[in-house]
Amino acid sequence: MSNPEYLQVAEVGRRTGLTRKALRLYESMGLLDPVDRTEAGYRLYDADALRRIELINRAKVLGLTLAETKEFLHVAEGCCGDNHPELARLVERKLDETEQRITELATLRQTLRDVLFRLEQNEGVHRCEEALCTCGQPLTIRAKPAPAN
Repeated sequence: MSNPEYLQVAEVGRRTGLTRKALRLYESMGLLDPVDRTEAGYRLYDADALRRIELINRAKVLGLTLAETKEFLHVAEGCCGDNHPELARLVERKLDETEQRITELATLRQTLRDVLFRLEQNEGVHRCEEALCTCGQPLTIRAKPAPAN
């Protein structure tokens, strides 16, 4: 007989918003383990599992991948008052990636603005434009700017 404080998958899903599929994925990746199983083999979770899911959600807010989340959980669980330089490195790495993506998105925004400006200047009439045309005109491919160090 199982502990009455254990939660079945449906209840965990109701409390956390996770689907059964997500719970299985988290289990397969080693992010979350059921605390027990029923006689029929159904997974059971406890309050610690709910706290772990909350940490996984915090990792998502930080933009961490599930693989990075595993590293985050290793460091974040029970770390209060401890020195964990690996947590700082993980967050710093994620910040660097985010700044790179912001730079790439700013470049994309400017490209889209330029294309829109040209289209507006042509009053919407299609002209051979670098990325918008396949009429056979040679494309001008611009080199991607080197990342700033």
